[in-house]
Amino acid sequence: MPEEFTMDSQIYQAPSFNEKAGLLDDEVSVASQEIDGLCKANRRRSTWRRLKTLASVALFIVVWQSLDAIPNPFKVDWNGRTIKNGLEERHMSFDTITPSEKLEWVPCFYDMLCARLTVPMDYNRPLNASADNPKVHIALLLVPGSHNGSRKASVSPLLLNPGGPGGSGVQFAMGAGYSLQQIVGEKQDIIGFDPRGIGATTPRADCFSYPLAGSNGDPYDASSEDYIRGNFHRTMWQTAGRDVGNVNSSADTLQKLDIRARAVAKLCGEKDAVYGNNSILKYVHTPSVAHDMLSIVDAWDEWRERIGDSDDEEVDENIAFRAQDGDQPTVSLDTKGKLVYWGFSYGTLLGATFAAMFPDRVGRVILDGVVDADHYVSPVWRGSIQDADKISDSFSYYCHKAKENCELYRPGDRVSNVEDRFQAVMNRIEENPVTLIHPISKQPVLITHSHVRLILFSILYAPNSGFMAVAWIFDLLSRGYDDILGLIFQLPEPEPFCAANLPAEIFPNEAQIAIMCSDKRYPFNDTLPELQKTFEKMSSESSWADVWMTVMLSCDAYPVRAIDPPMRWDDHPSHKADPIKTSFPVLFISNTADPVTPLAAGVKMARKFVDAGLIEQHSMGHCSLAAVSKCTIGKIRAYLKEGKVPPHPVKGGKGRELADGKWTKCDADEYPFHPFEGNITAAALSVEAAMEIESMAAMKEVQNVFSKIKAWGQEKALDLDSLKPRRCGVRS
Repeated sequence: MPEEFTMDSQIYQAPSFNEKAGLLDDEVSVASQEIDGLCKANRRRSTWRRLKTLASVALFIVVWQSLDAIPNPFKVDWNGRTIKNGLEERHMSFDTITPSEKLEWVPCFYDMLCARLTVPMDYNRPLNASADNPKVHIALLLVPGSHNGSRKASVSPLLLNPGGPGGSGVQFAMGAGYSLQQIVGEKQDIIGFDPRGIGATTPRADCFSYPLAGSNGDPYDASSEDYIRGNFHRTMWQTAGRDVGNVNSSADTLQKLDIRARAVAKLCGEKDAVYGNNSILKYVHTPSVAHDMLSIVDAWDEWRERIGDSDDEEVDENIAFRAQDGDQPTVSLDTKGKLVYWGFSYGTLLGATFAAMFPDRVGRVILDGVVDADHYVSPVWRGSIQDADKISDSFSYYCHKAKENCELYRPGDRVSNVEDRFQAVMNRIEENPVTLIHPISKQPVLITHSHVRLILFSILYAPNSGFMAVAWIFDLLSRGYDDILGLIFQLPEPEPFCAANLPAEIFPNEAQIAIMCSDKRYPFNDTLPELQKTFEKMSSESSWADVWMTVMLSCDAYPVRAIDPPMRWDDHPSHKADPIKTSFPVLFISNTADPVTPLAAGVKMARKFVDAGLIEQHSMGHCSLAAVSKCTIGKIRAYLKEGKVPPHPVKGGKGRELADGKWTKCDADEYPFHPFEGNITAAALSVEAAMEIESMAAMKEVQNVFSKIKAWGQEKALDLDSLKPRRCGVRS
């Protein structure tokens, strides 16, 4: 590890994350910016409109995690019926919405619009060629913008993809859509969609659920498969493997994990055979999803024409951010008929794939938390966790800096004392795993070193908030309060298996495996010695190889091959194509230290596209949402609304590619143990400043939603922040 990233380094923050002096040293300045503190800021931001959408997301999360501790104040009827909201009926499940080859928006989920767009499963077999050609019904959720004059809709909606692969764009838009409009503009229509195989889009990529006896076997109708029984079998299988551990936790763990991966691969192969050439598992790969996004763009244009919408330009009076002089304006700002998109994590691979396949249809494409496509399509995705240790090694440093605001800190501590206290807990759990009775289910629970490692890896995605939770939990563990772990590790309960009316869209599936494995250019079918060698190479890159390799094994011996060939991202240098020229430059965003999508990947991918811009946000965590940054928000809004693109990245010399590289860099306005807590009243002297604070507060809300979505490498979505008691009136 470079010296500047060691925990005891006095210059740790200077070259790495550019913590602002005002935030570090000037406590009076901080206090003046945080007039009412976290509690009042949270109350102010909890508007009724956002409460309703977040409650809907909470319902999805609660059912999926098999817990009933959070009440549903809206009593959603999952029995396939609609509810009346005033004089208007609204759909509360996609099951009740009729699919169409045209966009037909219907009211749904309180104050949004939904549609199911029918597209070809196989674009080589178009729907107009034969009624028997297989189809996909894409679930879309529209968060309407606020329009004026003759305009009824945005010229181009902002499409979202939260990553995964396997993440639900519908759920993300439902939870974060209104907050995102505070960032990109309230007039902007936003669409979240479930990519093929995922969520409410049918057919589902579900390897555990098989057609019901006596059903018509229609894969487009999720109820034709016994998904309740399938999820029971999935849960049993996952529970049986819960205590296997990470790759290096025992002498035979790698073999056990590989055998389990091969078993699921075999199951998916058998499910694929049920539907033959019309199996969705053959068509979930990323190029098909990119083609689906083009279908959505075309369907949107057709819908606007059908409703007689105007193309007259709307005046956005709320642009609070302006691009800096270094950002270059483009020739045309028109996005009609083109993709406007913000993709995170795996969503960057999807966006890059679209830009490569349809370069003349790029309107505005933001790729945030950039996946290295060359590594992703290889048999084992290596190189992605090269910056993970920079984050984990900084915990003790930031805890020490926070002093009494970090529960694991003791008066008089040095950084090494905090680290020793942390490691003592880890060593104790490794030697003597924790046993307890789960506080909710009353089941006996065994918690091992591997389980805690998985949790800690998830924390690396959002260290600005996660480190506070780690300090609180490890402080309790250091004092012998092991029962706290029972609140973190959730166990399955029978309720979801007994509720036959729950829709299939809220249950897990195998989309992540199916997509990732279909995107591989070369089959992954390694022997145990070969896997061990791969793990050893990965271990030389990061101490988190045990967690990452455990995830990467899931494609070993996966038998289903995509009908169309995967993208040729990793061609030999002598065969590489010239950089791709798009109709509008792509914008890439990377954090200085990201646990799974390193800065190096952002630089590399940006250079694959002509004139693409790159923003490096000086923060830790996954995607720019991991930290609030006024600078980054301004750049994003200027790109979308003004067509301003940051300069194309220039690498430094050999061995100094990143250290001496030149590209746009943005400071973050928060860091571990010092979260952004701005209150709009602090900026009352200036309307523009007030709008900046409002947009930053909205980004904090998006961050909270995004952190609760299951991301790449995570066993489950993690919400440790909800466990720790709030202490109003105490500065964190």
